[in-house]
This record gives sequence, C-alpha cells and structure tokens, in this order.
Amino acid sequence: MPSYDIPADLIGSSGLYNVGDPLLRRLRLEDQHGAPLTDLARAFDEVEVVILYAGSAQGSNNLRSFHRELSSLAMREKSARVVYVSTDTDAKTALAAAAQFPWLRMLFFDDSDFAPMQVSVVAEVVEVARGEEFVQASEIEVGAETVPYGSEEYIRDYVRPLSRAAVAMSMNAYATPSISVYHVPTHRFIARNVRPGAFSSDRIGKNLHTWRNGGTPGLRVADVARALRLPLLVLLLAALYQLVVQVGGQQYNVLPGLIDQFSWRSRELKGEPI
Repeated sequence: MPSYDIPADLIGSSGLYNVGDPLLRRLRLEDQHGAPLTDLARAFDEVEVVILYAGSAQGSNNLRSFHRELSSLAMREKSARVVYVSTDTDAKTALAAAAQFPWLRMLFFDDSDFAPMQVSVVAEVVEVARGEEFVQASEIEVGAETVPYGSEEYIRDYVRPLSRAAVAMSMNAYATPSISVYHVPTHRFIARNVRPGAFSSDRIGKNLHTWRNGGTPGLRVADVARALRLPLLVLLLAALYQLVVQVGGQQYNVLPGLIDQFSWRSRELKGEPI
C-alpha cells in the first residue's frame, strides 16, 4: 500500500486517522450538527458495527419508517454507528436530507465524481487549506486505489481519505437507498444491499446480534413468502379456476369468451375491421 506525505495543514491532526481500521481511517466525518470528528479512536471506541447508508434527498421519499428505525438504533446502541453517505450533488439538498437525524455523515465537499459539482468559493478555500486529495470512485473502479480490507494498518501512517463517491462504489451502491454493514473487528463488509426492513423493530435485535458476531442474517421463510405473495396469489386463483371448470363443466370456462370480447372491443375502438 503506498504511503503519502501528511498534508502540511494536517500535521498535528492525527486524530483524523488514528485507528487501525482501513475503512474508518479513510472517512472524514462530521456529526449531525456539522461539527467535524477530530478523534476517530474516541468516536468509535466501542463500535463493532458500522451501518453505511447511501442516500439522497430524492430517494428519501417514503422512507420515514426506515429513518425512524435507523435513528432509534443510532441513539440506543453504543456498539453500532450510522454513517450517512450523501449521493446528492447539491450541498443544500444534501444537508436538508440528513440534518435532523442523529447520524454521522461524510463531509460533502470532497470532489465526489458522481457528476460535475459546483463548489462555492468558500468551500474551495477550506479544501485547499486542508490540503487533502480524496480518492474518487473512478480510482476504486479501475483498481488504481485499493483499500486493504481484512487487516489493520499502522495508525501513524497517513492515507488518502475516501470521497463519498468512492465509498458508494465500495458499497456497490447503484441506487438509493443502499445500505451496507461493516464489521469493525474483522475490518470488512459483511453485508451489502441490505433491505430497510432489516432494521424494523421486530428484526433489528436478532440482526444486530448476528452482525456483531461477523455473520450475515439468513433469508427467512417470511421474507420469501412476502416476495412471492403476488405470484402465489395468481397461481392460487388459476388453480381454483381450473378446478371449477373441471367440476362444473365448460359453461364455467368464461375466460376465452372474455378475452375474445376484449379483443373485439379493442379493435372496434381503434377503427380496425372486425
């Protein structure tokens, strides 16, 4: 892994990367009030599970229940932290989407290559003052920059931080919401594309226990039934229809006539010859 010189303005700020975990030390975070985290070791002292939530203002529609459950988890569990990864390209929109929630969030102005970004002059001055060059999604995608998941790193070595886009790429986040679970003790992602339903009050206790132990919750019978309920209903209705026709006779086989009538009516409306 290449080593990089510490930017001049970060000398004496080793708290930004003073943990051995290869992901955490590459995150530049702030709290829900916008205050930057300056001591990662302290902020993640008891944390075993990091919930990375890639979201956007547009994608937050109809997610109130999920946001409420995620916020409850963040406030209740010391062993878990929620990190919001905004995929928005407008700073005001991104702030509005996450400001009221008790989550950590990644810094916005990192030149994320989701799309060309318009950065204010003030933000540019702050970026230059910090002197950090963020890893972009394109570098992760082509393998020009890799993160050595699965092992610890020397805490005194400075590494380039990951941009929001780079983290979203590492999460395989191709749409929002996208949720990944990162296990700090083993330094690796243990689940990607987790469903929001995994955080419901009747499931999060068991799921968190599994995640804390480095495992991935298995697929439940209820999940399969929920996903197949419409196809199963159609199949059941088709079976009942066949049973009625077989027992009652062809006079109950009304579908061919209805289909023919519908086809005739459709051609009539279109002015086609009948």
